[in-house]
Amino acid sequence: MTSLTLNHIDKKYGSHTVLQFDQWKIGSGIYWLKGGNGTGKTTLFRIISGQTPFNGEVLLDEINLKKDLISFRSKISYAEAEPQYPLFITGKELLNFYKEVRHAQQDEIDKLTSLFELNEFLNQKIGGYSSGMLKKLSLICAFIGDVELYILDEPLITIDVVSATKLYDLIVQKASQGKSFLLSSHQEINLEKLNIAAVFEIQQKQITRC
Repeated sequence: MTSLTLNHIDKKYGSHTVLQFDQWKIGSGIYWLKGGNGTGKTTLFRIISGQTPFNGEVLLDEINLKKDLISFRSKISYAEAEPQYPLFITGKELLNFYKEVRHAQQDEIDKLTSLFELNEFLNQKIGGYSSGMLKKLSLICAFIGDVELYILDEPLITIDVVSATKLYDLIVQKASQGKSFLLSSHQEINLEKLNIAAVFEIQQKQITRC
């Protein structure tokens, strides 16, 4: 059972405090962090994924992010809201990198690229991708390998309805295997497709349950 705990979090950009709370804890399941731009959702996700410095403590299954970063990161997968990759490499080269880092099998990657209908574009340079193709590529990267916690920041933006349905199905499939999800979205998530364990939002620098 997955357990994520954040203790005594204090995150500032210069003199501006973005997040400040004593504790936030979630277990296994699918969780939705809702709210508009600028509320701190992405900052929170970047803290949990080890992408930005902060004051406080983050534990995943009792692994401390600051004390054992490599083990911690091996248990999570983070897909940014607006993914940025080197424009001069191909989609296939990026996927090969994720395959090596996450010790994944090629057939697993092939299933994901077929699911999101990206096969015919894999040999193109990422600089030529549309925003929708880039988003699909980032989602494919997020699902490569075996992790415990998937962090998907605004996963529904720039993808079509059909791809969104496929994403929902993939989340359900992984959740049935005991994997956990943190999703952020200022759009409404289809609650008929996902069994959401809890919905949160950030108010006055703290995480509150809706």
